[in-house]
Formats: sequence, C-alpha cells, structure tokens
Amino acid sequence: YNSLCCVDAKNQKMTKDINYSIEEIGRTSKIILSLNPSSKIFIFNGEMGSGKTTLIKAIIKELGYKGTVSSPTFSIINEYLNGDKIYHFDFYRIKNKNELLDIGIDEYISSNNRCFIEWPNLITDMLPDKHIELNIDVISSDVRKLTINY
Repeated sequence: YNSLCCVDAKNQKMTKDINYSIEEIGRTSKIILSLNPSSKIFIFNGEMGSGKTTLIKAIIKELGYKGTVSSPTFSIINEYLNGDKIYHFDFYRIKNKNELLDIGIDEYISSNNRCFIEWPNLITDMLPDKHIELNIDVISSDVRKLTINY
C-alpha cells in the first residue's frame, strides 16, 4: 500500500495516487471520502473488470449503508438510503447524451446527494467543477493503481 500526492497547476486540482489490494479497499475508501468532503460527484474510469463497482461498493459501505450494494449495469441507476440518498450509475450501455437527459441526470447531479458514476464519458461536460475523478489501472490480478483528481 503506497500513496503519493501532488498539485496539477493547469486545472487547479490535486492528484493522489494509491496502489491497493482488495484487503486494503476499506482504508482506500476512507481516503477517497476524506479528500474533498464537499464534493458529491465521483466519476470512475477503468477498463472492464478493473474494479470500479467493487470500489464503489466499498465506498457506499464506508458511508454507513448496511444493505446489499449491486451493480446497476442493467438498471442504469441504483439508489441507496443511509439517511441520505446515494446514487450509483453505470452508463456502460448508454449510447448518447439524450438517454442521460431522459433519465433526468441533470437533476441527480444537482440534487446535492452523492453520485457514483461508472463509464462517465458522455456526462463529463455536465459535471460541476468540484467533482472527483478516479482512474483505476490494473497492476496485477490483486493490485490496482488508483489515480484520484480532486
């Protein structure tokens, strides 16, 4: 487990790199939630099978949700309640921005509830500046490199 941090002067965001294994995912989730507590929008980039859903599940558990967290691959949106609403989106099957507008994505994003978004390519221009971007790279079968822009 290791961690680095620096500032990207061009876009005024901090960057943090973390290498983690599944055993360290709880601690990694705590770090993610502590980086910019006022940010409610989290976008996740990574190849299929890199661990986006697994990391989101760990973060939602860290937020105190006690129920089952599952992938919204077919439902597009899952909603969880832990006193607050938490939204988990998977836009892998979304073909164009109109589909996002049809489900009311702008309302979700402006709701001030936490939103965790997988496959965010079509939505990045609709996001507030203070969103957190998480990029997951597969290092080995049990280690991931997480680059966080916040």
